[in-house]
Amino acid sequence: MTKKKINFANYTSIIATVATAVLAITALITVYITVSAWGEEREANRPYFTFQESPKVVASDTPLDFEIRFTNVGKHPAINLWSKSVVFNSDLQSQPIAVDEYALVNDIPQNASATLLISLEKLEKEAKAGNVPPHFVVIVLRYEDPIIDKYFEQIIYIQWNGMKNGDILSTNHAEEEGKNKIIDYFNTNNIDF
Repeated sequence: MTKKKINFANYTSIIATVATAVLAITALITVYITVSAWGEEREANRPYFTFQESPKVVASDTPLDFEIRFTNVGKHPAINLWSKSVVFNSDLQSQPIAVDEYALVNDIPQNASATLLISLEKLEKEAKAGNVPPHFVVIVLRYEDPIIDKYFEQIIYIQWNGMKNGDILSTNHAEEEGKNKIIDYFNTNNIDF
């Protein structure tokens, strides 16, 4: 009978040790999942730019301007916003008509906007005649999230459908096929960001 009590005590001790080890491993996994979720939540709150209004070409007394209004829809502010924009004919046969860089030193908090104007003065003659062929506009945005101390980049591919009989046509996002052609165009013409 004493031998059975000793074996029972050994089994109880082994079971308690295994249960403690399982609880410790479960606690470590829970901590890991919590820390990972916290990191993902911080990353999800990062600044992110989108347009609240569709980009447009505007005509005034001066040559045409391509106007884009970006809004930070992320929860974190963006700092050190830098952009480079390239405008070129959608036939992909000529050099770009505009290459502009833009840097903004002020913070852009959540729901704040920044406006980017790209001068299309090289299209002035065609615009006065009332007919401009379609063009692509590629914009690269680089900015920093000061809260998580990370840099981000967004590349936006837009197609402006040009001007016909004096009417400024719409702009829309370039399609996947257009994007691939644009990337080939950049490689061929040694355009980098």
